[in-house]
Amino acid sequence: MNHITANMAKRDMDSVLDNVIVRGDIVSIATDGGTAILVSQEEWNSMIETLYLKSIPGMTESIIEGKATPLSECLDSVGWESGGKNDLVEVSYCF
Repeated sequence: MNHITANMAKRDMDSVLDNVIVRGDIVSIATDGGTAILVSQEEWNSMIETLYLKSIPGMTESIIEGKATPLSECLDSVGWESGGKNDLVEVSYCF
């Protein structure tokens, strides 16, 4: 993580934004009133998705289990094409 002052950020905003968006840098910007963190939209979305998934009971364990499942044991398709539009289909999947 890069640490800069608000004055540095103002002076070099185009460069700071380019580094955040293109290179994926995370920038800590310090002011007299506190510090803010600048991240790209992609990084922000990733963090929000991770927090959401971790908030679902059992999701972490399910992901770990799915990652440990051999690909040969994963479904080639979900089988939705065989049911009617209102049919419920139980699906197992791998991550």
